[in-house]
Amino acid sequence: MALEVKYDKISSVEIGFDDIAGANYVEITNVLYFAYRIVSVEGDMVTALSMINDYVPGGVHQSHKYLEMELCLDTDWLTDSTLRTTRWAYTQDVDVAAGVHPAIDEDGANPDIEYFLVNVREYDGTATTLCFTYDAVAVENYSVDGNVLWCTGETSEISNEDGTPHQTVTFKFICLQDVVRA
Repeated sequence: MALEVKYDKISSVEIGFDDIAGANYVEITNVLYFAYRIVSVEGDMVTALSMINDYVPGGVHQSHKYLEMELCLDTDWLTDSTLRTTRWAYTQDVDVAAGVHPAIDEDGANPDIEYFLVNVREYDGTATTLCFTYDAVAVENYSVDGNVLWCTGETSEISNEDGTPHQTVTFKFICLQDVVRA
């Protein structure tokens, strides 16, 4: 059974290529929800060790797994920016390499996102940060663990019906490492 987690009290999501505020990442605050689930390609998270003889040692084999993530925004415009027409996925640089590399590249392959944090307000009011691109040994001092997270799609739901509260845009991501709570 896969683990699935959904948060609907998100303070902000930070996306870019490092932790220098304003210059190298954007803070998105119009988040309706953020969810992720662990997916195993083979279907099982762990499988019994297979041996070619009669001796079977105790233990299991960890199957390959990854995270599928969804970020749902109330429109795709930035709400913390003075430029209300900025669309983060097509303008925010997410790769430290020379040039501008947005999360969704309309002319080529999407680059890896080198900085991705989700700031969650827990049910008791405490703050938790979910780190998806941290080097596991350097959580306190930010260190990029590159080539682990990509934006894989965008879906917009626009309605002109009366009473529709949100014009949502859902972004999907894939991450090849575990989330780190800070």
